[in-house]
Amino acid sequence: MMQTNIAAKLYPSDRATDRIVVNRPSTLRDHTGAPLDVVIENISEGGCRLRCDRAMDVEGDIRIGIAGIGIRHAQVIWNEGDILGCAFDNPLSQSDVASTLQAVTLLQGQFGGPDIMPASQLRPMPELALRTKFLILIVAAAIAWLPFIALAKLIRALI
Repeated sequence: MMQTNIAAKLYPSDRATDRIVVNRPSTLRDHTGAPLDVVIENISEGGCRLRCDRAMDVEGDIRIGIAGIGIRHAQVIWNEGDILGCAFDNPLSQSDVASTLQAVTLLQGQFGGPDIMPASQLRPMPELALRTKFLILIVAAAIAWLPFIALAKLIRALI
């Protein structure tokens, strides 16, 4: 049996703070303001790593909503396909990072999928009878006059 020795050299990380894995859905907005669904994979006081469906320009300005903290401005520092590295314009505090770890994301899921009922099964609403339409018109007109009548009575009472 052949044995090989592999030497590994460890290098210190150049990160100022450790990243914390969160894997939390969020919304990113670029300079156009258009929303983009992303997942915050990890976060630290200085920045975060995002996964998204669209490539972003390096050094591009973004805003990202972070659960428990709110919207933060950041810069895209690097991108590799659908993964972005971002640096916050104003670093988060330790309490901000703790807040996002404790925050609850209200909605998670895929939205905008197929309709619940296929269009072939939809039925048109029945047409209202002429008498019903006329009654709705009369009631709506009467209700529209109520504020004016109340105002006139108020003015008479004050005079």
